[in-house]
Formats: sequence, C-alpha cells, structure tokens
Amino acid sequence: MSHTQILRRRSGNRAGFTLTELMIVVVLVGIIGTMLTTLLVRQQSFHRSVASIADARARMRDIATILPTDMRSISTVDGDIVDLSNTALQFRAFVGASVMCGVVAGSPTIIEIPPKNLSSGNVLTAWINPPVAGDLAFIYDDGAAAGNADDAWQPYVIQTVQSAADATWCPSTATPAYTTAADNAAVRYRITFTTPLAASIKAGAPIRFAREVRYSGYQGSDGQWYVGYQTCAYSGTIANAGVCGDREVLAGPIQPVTASASTSGLWFQYFNQTGAEVTTTANARTVARADIVVRTTSMSLRRATRINAINTEIAGGDSLRFHIGFRNRI
Repeated sequence: MSHTQILRRRSGNRAGFTLTELMIVVVLVGIIGTMLTTLLVRQQSFHRSVASIADARARMRDIATILPTDMRSISTVDGDIVDLSNTALQFRAFVGASVMCGVVAGSPTIIEIPPKNLSSGNVLTAWINPPVAGDLAFIYDDGAAAGNADDAWQPYVIQTVQSAADATWCPSTATPAYTTAADNAAVRYRITFTTPLAASIKAGAPIRFAREVRYSGYQGSDGQWYVGYQTCAYSGTIANAGVCGDREVLAGPIQPVTASASTSGLWFQYFNQTGAEVTTTANARTVARADIVVRTTSMSLRRATRINAINTEIAGGDSLRFHIGFRNRI
C-alpha cells in the first residue's frame, strides 16, 4: 500500500465533534457570556450609583455655599426673616448694591444708578442677579434731623428695571459725578418703583437690593425628598411673608423631612444673642445665629453593593451641618 493511500485511509477515519460535545460547548459559552453580561451590568449600575452619589454630595456642598451667602448679610432686626420653622426658612436675601445718582426730573418714582463697570475701576453697582420686578430696594434715608437718630433703610418695591448705554442717565456732568466722559458708552440703569421716593432721600444714598426667597424640604412627585428653593413675591408689608413660586431642586434626595432634629433630612435651628433658641416667627428679629443640618442617604450605592440574594444592603449615608452668624443683626 502506497504512502498516499495510507494518508487517505487515516483521513477518512478521523472522527469529528459529537452532538453531546457541541451541546456542552454551547452551554459553557452561554454560562460564561451570562456571567460577563451580569458583571458588566453590575459595573454599569455601580458607576451610575457612584455618579448619583457624587452629584448629591456636590449639591450638598452647594447648599453650604449658597445658604450662607444668602443669609449672612440679611438684617434680622429689620425684619428680613419673614417666616421660620424647623424645616423651612423664608427671608429677604441680599442680591446686590448700588448708589443713587438721582431721581429723574418730573418722575419721583424713577431713579438712576451708575454702570457696573466704570473706567476709574471703582465699583458702585454690583449684584449677584440683576434686580427684577417684585424685588425690594432698601434705600438709605438720612432723614431731616442732624445725626442718625431718624436715619432708616426705606423699602421700595421695584416695578421695572431698564438698562441702556445712554449718557444722559446718571450723566458725567451730574453732581456728585459718579461717571466720567470715559463712561458715556457704558450701560446705565433706571429703576421704577411703585411709590415715589421720600423727599429726604438724596443723591448718593446707598441702595441694598433684596429678593424674598424660601428654602424648604419637600417630597417630590417621585416619592423622594429634596431641599427646594423658591422666589417669592413681596406681600406689601415688611412683616408678612409673600406668596412663593415654583420650587427648584437645590439638593437631594435627602432623608424624609420630619419633626425630629436627629433624623430629619433638613433641619433649621435659630438662636438669639444669649444662645436661647428662637422657635417662632414673632421673635425672628432677635435671631443672631442659625444652625442647619442636611442629611442624605446613599440608597443607590446601597442597592448597587447589596451582598446577597435577599437584598441585604450596606448601610450608609452622608450629612452636613453648618452654622451661620448674621452680620447685619443690628
């Protein structure tokens, strides 16, 4: 028998894979694929959870920045706090400042203020957010008497705010001259109030812009709890709280808001100069300090890291506590 015939006979007798072997391979490949898919899904879920937690903690840090900024400069003795409780606070937040160039001739409800950017480098007008209709402008009134016995910050409700690069607004020729010829192309502002200014308010009077806002804990439509922010309309009187608009989510999810200082997701406490707790809005003018606690729960991470089939979860959460002393209490 030739060598070629032997090779052909051996090739013809070579066995292939049996059906059973193929079935075993398919099952093994399926098991490995399932394991890899489960691992990838678990990793994606974990990373989504971590991103969610990072976002929640970033929002908590935002609270630690935003709330002190809004609250420190308010004047509690002048009634800037209009409603307080352990789970909500409504007050007039300082949003900007300027000086009055003067009252528009023949229009006792309209004043002019300087541009934000002056060629001299001085800053006479500045704000976090531009004032809008419904905001308050507290204008310093020297009063008629000598000295400061009758001086006061008079509140005026803003009706409209106009801006234009009009050199006839707060002109460089005015006395006192807050602008110069180099500022003639700069944007200036005219603010119209709902009532005329007092005759005792003079050019150069400082102006403090304020907006009524509310911070509170609330339950969203998804069943989760959040820290919410609202802007509110002026009620017409300094002592009364205005009606607030839609809530914006400032932070969350947080733990449910309750009447317990040790568990509530958002908790305010207020104290006077002696350290005694203030619990009613009627005594809001005596508040000298506020303590704020925010508690969030890492539910997404707890679900992502459950350790057995019966959903036992790793306990966890985060909290933030800070204190705010009011600069303008007196």
